[in-house]
Amino acid sequence: MPDKLENLVAATNAPLNDPDMNRTVGSGTPRFELYHFALSLCSQKVRICLVEKGADFVAHDINLQSPLLGNYDPAYVKLRMTAHPGTDYATGYTGRSSVSSEGFDPAVVPTLVDWPEDRVVVDSLAICRHIDRAVDPANSLVPEHIAPQVLEELAIVDATPHVAVLYGAHPDIDFRPERLKSGMPGVHDRKIGKIETARALVADDASLAAAYDAKIAKEKAGKHHVTTPDNMRASVDEILRIVRDLDQRIDSGSTWICGDQLTLVDLFWAISLFRMKWLGMAFAWEGGHLLNDIQSPAVANYAARLFELPSFKAAVIDWPGTPRSEFVSVHYSN
Repeated sequence: MPDKLENLVAATNAPLNDPDMNRTVGSGTPRFELYHFALSLCSQKVRICLVEKGADFVAHDINLQSPLLGNYDPAYVKLRMTAHPGTDYATGYTGRSSVSSEGFDPAVVPTLVDWPEDRVVVDSLAICRHIDRAVDPANSLVPEHIAPQVLEELAIVDATPHVAVLYGAHPDIDFRPERLKSGMPGVHDRKIGKIETARALVADDASLAAAYDAKIAKEKAGKHHVTTPDNMRASVDEILRIVRDLDQRIDSGSTWICGDQLTLVDLFWAISLFRMKWLGMAFAWEGGHLLNDIQSPAVANYAARLFELPSFKAAVIDWPGTPRSEFVSVHYSN
């Protein structure tokens, strides 16, 4: 008999006792519980959506630091697996985080619990679509009259290889923040060690063991990807192409990418473009760089508007625990 959601959540929440990392956002009765990580790109997508929709929620910032298991904790993985979207487990690695193309990862953030619907939702895109339908649906972030255009843009953001550039260096020039240059080498081996520790705790549970085995395979593939020069060149080149293509799609007469109405894809582009800037990749639209000499002025102006959104500032800039980099200091007042 499946465990009740209340029991799964209680087990997941048991080690989450730091009040600074487990807090209620909003003044009403929280409908949602969000398991996330401050720097996680996909977590930021969900947070900005929740804030933009004015949703009340409990935010559990999963601690990924050793010796805690964080998102590898068996109770959390078990909770997340109740929402398995029906795709295969992710065992390969392309530097992307899209569930639709990469498969289901049972040990990542974000994860959303919707209490009125007694439901767990995974995959940042699916979570945001769920929030949009559940909260104030009359003011949808995916308006019906432009839904195909919005969904097409969302697929582009979702398939951008942000993860590769976070974990790996371009072989010709490592443009990333100093904290990544010094902190990322060996990260996949450290992650695999923690996953193996978690797996040992559930060795007699075949379904959980299989989930951990898939996660180990994915991390090994990730290590190979980010240490292979041609792969990293291709990942960076793909991001540069995505930005150049975006520049061509932006209508100078419209405020947002799909017209004059803010939509979910604008929120996603805000997170995506800021992550590029955080990583030291603002040269993707500024040009004047060894890896890109082409300017994309429409993207530069669009990004400036996105970074001024109150929901963006609340979900990223002012979100407690979000680490800064030397490339985004202009967005902070202190």
